[in-house]
Amino acid sequence: MLWFHRKNEQKEYEAQEFQEESGTEVSSAQFFDRGPQCAHSDCCRPPHPDCCRPGCRCPHCCPATGPTGPTGATGPTGATGPTGATGATGATGPQGETGAAGPSGGETGATGPTGPTGPTGATGPTGIAGATGPAGVTGPTGITGATGPAGAIGPTGVTGPTGPTGVTGPTGATGPAGVTGATGADGGDSTPELISAYSTPPQSGTAGDAMIFDRNGAVSGSSITHAQNSGSIVIQNPGLYEVSFHGTVSPVTGASFPLTVSAYLEQQGTEVAGTAVQHTFHTNGDSSNLAFSQIVDVSSVPATLEVIGQGANYLYGPVSVTVNRLGDSAGNETT
Repeated sequence: MLWFHRKNEQKEYEAQEFQEESGTEVSSAQFFDRGPQCAHSDCCRPPHPDCCRPGCRCPHCCPATGPTGPTGATGPTGATGPTGATGATGATGPQGETGAAGPSGGETGATGPTGPTGPTGATGPTGIAGATGPAGVTGPTGITGATGPAGAIGPTGVTGPTGPTGVTGPTGATGPAGVTGATGADGGDSTPELISAYSTPPQSGTAGDAMIFDRNGAVSGSSITHAQNSGSIVIQNPGLYEVSFHGTVSPVTGASFPLTVSAYLEQQGTEVAGTAVQHTFHTNGDSSNLAFSQIVDVSSVPATLEVIGQGANYLYGPVSVTVNRLGDSAGNETT
């Protein structure tokens, strides 16, 4: 190895010497690789191009003929050439394994003093309302408060319709006999004054109109008259008269309910007190009996008596009326 290194140094020296003598730049490889024609002017001159001057070391044009002399002393080391350009950075090698954890540091220092409280941050958005919790246990009933003052009395409500006539009660016990009155004067002829009228087939009633009696029953005397198919009974003689009425009423088909039907007696166009009777219907096919009995005082004649019906869409019949003269009223005695 040492010999090879020295051989290379010899080649470099000879090439450098050739370059200095010829003024031609040539590397050691080019110097020792020249062809048969030496390029050095002092080495090979015409007319003998293959003849070399003494001292020529070209192996191609001046081969050595004599034995190789001893190796000369090693020449001085040439000056160090300039530093070559820095080569490109090589690829990064693989990452080495992580080393073992180092020992823990020293003991933890004492806690520093608490810093001043920072300013309060802005209020965050309201969170979603949570589910309603279970109802709590009912607390004990509190003490009853004092009764408040009574409120003002409200206005009286509208009067409701009159209820149906109640069932007739049982007849009361007969009272004791009264004292016998004085014997009256001879009355002379005692022919009764009365009339009865009736109507059998049902008829349509109109509110405010008199009921029609199409037939006369018993007729006695001349104090009371009635024309058949008429609703008017005419009193011809002043006095006290008893008027009795009864009849059946019912709603027509398709009537609106509730339906109230009433009847009462009129004397000369004025309702006689105590004669009004009524019934309220709620369904079709129902019927009711209306009846009244009252005494009237007739002081001026002729006087007209009529049974008036009230109610929309009703039927009446059979119906009947009886008028009986009881006698003279006070101040109207006949002589």
